[in-house]
Amino acid sequence: MKIYIHHDPSSSMAELARRLAARDIDVSAGRHGPAEPVDWWIKWGAGRESQPAAAQRLFNVQAVTALTTDFDAVERVLRRNHLQALLGEDPSRWPLAVWPKEYQIYLWDSRVIAVQRKVLITQQLRDLLPNKSVTPSFHWVEQLTPWEEERLVSAAIRALHCLGLDFGRVHLGVNRSRGPIILAVDPAPIVRNRLAQAYADAITASVREWQERATVTIGSDPEFMLSLVPGRRMVPASRFFPRTGIVGCDNRRAFGASDDLPLAEVRPAPAENAAEALQQLRVVLHEANRLCPYGNIAWVAGSEPYPGYPTGGHIHFGGLQPNSRLIRALDQYLALPLLYLENPETAARRRQFYGALGDFRVKPHGFEYRTPGSWLASPETAWLALHLAAVVAQHYRRLERWDFLQPERQDDFYEGKRQALMPLLRQTLLELVSIDDSETMRRLAQRLWSMAEEGSYLPEDMDIRRAWKLPIGLHRYRYVPRPRYSISWLGGSASRI
Repeated sequence: MKIYIHHDPSSSMAELARRLAARDIDVSAGRHGPAEPVDWWIKWGAGRESQPAAAQRLFNVQAVTALTTDFDAVERVLRRNHLQALLGEDPSRWPLAVWPKEYQIYLWDSRVIAVQRKVLITQQLRDLLPNKSVTPSFHWVEQLTPWEEERLVSAAIRALHCLGLDFGRVHLGVNRSRGPIILAVDPAPIVRNRLAQAYADAITASVREWQERATVTIGSDPEFMLSLVPGRRMVPASRFFPRTGIVGCDNRRAFGASDDLPLAEVRPAPAENAAEALQQLRVVLHEANRLCPYGNIAWVAGSEPYPGYPTGGHIHFGGLQPNSRLIRALDQYLALPLLYLENPETAARRRQFYGALGDFRVKPHGFEYRTPGSWLASPETAWLALHLAAVVAQHYRRLERWDFLQPERQDDFYEGKRQALMPLLRQTLLELVSIDDSETMRRLAQRLWSMAEEGSYLPEDMDIRRAWKLPIGLHRYRYVPRPRYSISWLGGSASRI
């Protein structure tokens, strides 16, 4: 493995290069380009313009062009991806001039390698220095809290992802009312001592994982909802399904002061290919049908079967660690084609809060990709999703396209503009067929393209049991609304409504 680090005059890569060389990695660094072809090209800072040679991977070479020149444009991209941001030097743009907590999160290839937290300065110390500016002092953090892992790390990774960056430093501020706010994004952090060690370790791990060919498994946990017919009244899934197990409920609660859990979730066992994964899904759906066999309760899926209740079609990958190339491949070759299965109106509503590009969560077995809506409407749509996921997991090293580098394409994706994305879909499907020239992939690509041309999508009021040929019982469920409680902090704290 040959690595070239292309850096600007103000950056010194000597220590990082030395530490990588000590790990038996053939590395060179400079400002004009390598003397011979390399496997990985890492762009660290602006540097002199140099066309990267043909390499297996490019790091930070393709990024949003306005990253260092137009803070407003970068903020728009971040906000579009459900991230709050305040970039630049003007503190008047946000009501707080001093943040109670600040973090510097250093990332490489979709993983955290180091974190610094600001040491809080007491009010007494500020009072002693009324006319002097206080410079925050950061210290290294050895272990993050669960909240920091879930909120801060996720925000930092998605910030780099939506800007087209593979590594960098994300500066976040936290205030009590608004959560994490991105204050700065640095695509070329200064690396000395501890950071040089951390980046060398991370790059070495990435090289090892890139060269490995582990067995990959495909799993899923698609969601659906229950609808009383006639009348289409929502029935909470928790009336029939437990929270845990192969058939369960998502933790999101119904609106109002209620213990009801409205979203059902099936969790089939992982499989080594799409056909086996589909069979495992059938087994779990039959178990769900045993628990809820009523003829007057329809099962509905899609992006948002009921207003305010988006449903997801998360796909799990075992034996793979997430990296920026893989996550972008899933955006391009999985999430983009699946957009054409969704109702554009409800899909756009769902993506206001869920389903952001590059949304994933690390799991003990690997990771969970969370961008798609529920594809559980029929065996065909499930097969499309699972087969695409398996192909991307197998061939992502050769899948380089990521059309969402242009902010306009991100807007089209979030707003569900199918016609605007048609040229992207066509190139995506052609590339998939060129990578996997099988009859199965050809049929899959043809089916997706036909749906895109026809403008058809899956209805969200259709009972998915009929498509899956599940036996529908003759018994009827008698729906009895459960009382909700109106909570007051005054005397007589709770009353039934």
